[in-house]
Amino acid sequence: MVANATSMQFIPGQRWLSETEMEQGLGMVSQLQGRMVTVLFPVTGEFRHYAMNEAPLARYRLLVDEQGHHGDGWSFRVTQVDEQNGLLTYHGIREGDESAVVVPEAQLAAQVATNHPLTRILAGKVDRLDMYQLRQQAQQHLQDWQRSPAVGLIGARADLLPHQLYVAAQVADRHHPRVLLADEVGLGKTIEAGLILQRRLLTGRSERVLIVVPDSLAHQWLVELLRRFNLGFSLFDEERCEQAALDGDAIFASEQLALIPQSLLSHPVWSGELFEVSWDLLIVDEAHQMAPSEPRFQLLQKLTQHTPSVLLLTATPEQAGLAAHFARLQLLDPDRFNDFDAFIEEQEGYQALVPKAEEFAARGDVQALDELLDSYGTGRVMFRNSRRHIGGFPTRHLEVEELEAGDSLLTRFEWLVQLLKAHKQEKFVLICRSTELVLALHEMLRVQQGIHAAVFHEGLSLVERDRAAAYFASPEDGCQLLLCSEIGSEGRNFQFAQHLVLFDLPRHPDLLEQRIGRLDRLGQQADIYIHVPVVANTPEQILFAWYEAMQAFTQTNAIGAMLYQHFAPAIEQLIDSQANGDLDTELFASAMQETRAMAADMRVAADAGRDRLQELNAFRPHQIDQLTSAIEALQKPVELERFMLSFWDRFGLEFDRLNDHSGWLYPTEHMRIPLAGLPEEGLTVTFSRSYALAHEDVTFLSWDHPLVQQALELLTRDTFGSTAVALLQNRALTAGAWFIELHFSSVVLAPKQLAVQEFYPHHSFRVLLDGQGRDLTPKVAPGVLDKQLQFLDKKQARLLLKQLRAECQQAIQTAWKPAEALQQKALTQASEQVKATLNHELNRLLKLKQSNPLVRDSEVEALNQRRDALIEAFKQPLLQLDSVRIMVNMPT
Repeated sequence: MVANATSMQFIPGQRWLSETEMEQGLGMVSQLQGRMVTVLFPVTGEFRHYAMNEAPLARYRLLVDEQGHHGDGWSFRVTQVDEQNGLLTYHGIREGDESAVVVPEAQLAAQVATNHPLTRILAGKVDRLDMYQLRQQAQQHLQDWQRSPAVGLIGARADLLPHQLYVAAQVADRHHPRVLLADEVGLGKTIEAGLILQRRLLTGRSERVLIVVPDSLAHQWLVELLRRFNLGFSLFDEERCEQAALDGDAIFASEQLALIPQSLLSHPVWSGELFEVSWDLLIVDEAHQMAPSEPRFQLLQKLTQHTPSVLLLTATPEQAGLAAHFARLQLLDPDRFNDFDAFIEEQEGYQALVPKAEEFAARGDVQALDELLDSYGTGRVMFRNSRRHIGGFPTRHLEVEELEAGDSLLTRFEWLVQLLKAHKQEKFVLICRSTELVLALHEMLRVQQGIHAAVFHEGLSLVERDRAAAYFASPEDGCQLLLCSEIGSEGRNFQFAQHLVLFDLPRHPDLLEQRIGRLDRLGQQADIYIHVPVVANTPEQILFAWYEAMQAFTQTNAIGAMLYQHFAPAIEQLIDSQANGDLDTELFASAMQETRAMAADMRVAADAGRDRLQELNAFRPHQIDQLTSAIEALQKPVELERFMLSFWDRFGLEFDRLNDHSGWLYPTEHMRIPLAGLPEEGLTVTFSRSYALAHEDVTFLSWDHPLVQQALELLTRDTFGSTAVALLQNRALTAGAWFIELHFSSVVLAPKQLAVQEFYPHHSFRVLLDGQGRDLTPKVAPGVLDKQLQFLDKKQARLLLKQLRAECQQAIQTAWKPAEALQQKALTQASEQVKATLNHELNRLLKLKQSNPLVRDSEVEALNQRRDALIEAFKQPLLQLDSVRIMVNMPT
């Protein structure tokens, strides 16, 4: 839809555009009176009165081959234009039935695409030259971002660790992934889940997500999702569900991203509401906390059947025994895991594969190693990285203090006070079993010793926990000691402290490992010291001896669950006999000796069998190089900062630099458009990952961040920078010569789940024509003329446009053919890439399926369908005029 003003001769029935009120749509001359013209704008029903010789109007005229819209709602392609007595009549072919139509201009639809760059150009609407240039930069940045395999993997406030990136890359792009993330404590399985989640959301593979977490971790997950991944989830606890029920709709229908506590799975009403919406991704944290015999596990089973993609998270997959572990694998693939005895036999059989795998790994035969690991049964549904395999962990030092029998609490308290006084400048984390003990210790330290400690337990609100953590962490004003309950410490990491006090000991080895993992984790810069007070004739005396026998304090303890399953009755019997004053010393000695022997045998077996295969499978370093290169190519923090500084400057935001790495970003009264996520008071931002990791209160900006994505969207989908007029100063060219540069956007419309942008991202095709309509695109590279261009104010720009309206309209029509040719070339390349890439992946899956039954038929079929659907979608691309720049040569 375009306009052309040949003269300011007005005749009733003509159609004109308002240069100053384009939102009024297409106007119609209704009356002439003296030197005044009255124009009716049907869209708003308003009349405007103008002086004829100064009317800010542009004549609306369609050219042959352009599309017109009738007032009754149908469209036609113009084949001929007649003019009689100043009025236009269009002959054309109606779209849909291909019938011939005749349309007087008075019957044209009043609504026109006022945002269309050609409509804006011909109505005299132009932007600043630097805004036009910023738009072109955004087009290129968006294309680079969409096609990168690193989308969703660069925006996390976290170190980009190779083993986490490997797991995320293996899982995120699968069709309906169903996996168990079971890295040992401290290796970041939550980060892996977040990376998978963010990539699936940003690529369109997932849209409606449900996360189930232990009640005590619900608020912590909300904060971590926002802080680390900029994902705003809604917490649906009982109170929120009750409130939503009053609105009358399905409880969970209002939000795409929902998080619920595990207890909600047991609710008689709200648990059923979970099935009223279609989730496409389910994430379950601490999955081992729900036993197969519990009703909430049964509901979880139904939920996994209801949801196509499932991630289960647990650092201790076998804590409740192999049968419970098998039950969780059944949640992921009930068809494959249907026989427990066969599963046990299969797991034991993997021991025979280890020598071959070690041989391949030692000699660097990665192809043979990959083929062997691909045949490993649970390797496709379970990822378990070990500390030994990843490396980079601190050394654990055990500091045990044997105390005489007596008042256990008082004896340990006195020992604790002396310990703190001996290390006044060092940070201590104390973990014990209950909130009650935490509060008692806090009060005793404050009243009796004047020692102020931070407390951290499940009874605190999210804000209170954050304040406690900040109080403890502060190097200047912080406290020396943080008191944590067992549950209250889950999900929090205190790797800036080096001293851990185990004030009492848990009954399960995995809980002990989780406690130690609060400090012993990636990011810990020094050795850690584990302090254990053991009072004679207490349960701790039995438990300490048992844990020391299995070396649980000084080594990671992957075999703890299996030892617990075997020895738990004997340990409980020993604790009971000691409490009755009649410790069975023979049973004690034999249990400790047997534990040492069995632990040693189990470690040897684990190293030789399934656990070693899990290590090798969960992280294959040779497969990460390509992704690491893609991440490096996409991040470009310096380029991102330059782009965002230009965007903020053009859109009325201020950026006050605070130091070399950060600045204060805030809106001004000149801000062009509100930005979601930017508070009125502003926020501190950085483009440096390392600075963001050291300053959690600073927003980390990457190409994945919502504020950056908003900038790209505004500059590629809205009208900002879509039109510009500039003066060209080139003495080698004739004065008055003019050029028109057009950018056409090209997209392929397809369902989001196909992630079409990975093969055909948002394209921008440039066409450069001179005033005679000659195509100069191959001869003049993009940006070459920019250095010769000067800004032109809007008044001068409008005068130039009025003179060139007819020529511009014709030039724009001419540019479509070369733009279509460029689009077809890009589509052909994309189609070939789809076939090559997906056929390769399809053949790999089919080959893998021969040796690994965990490759589901649905995965193979999904690849076939995606390939065929993408190739079909490429047949109907959408090519649109995106931006126009007119350059007129006026050398000084």
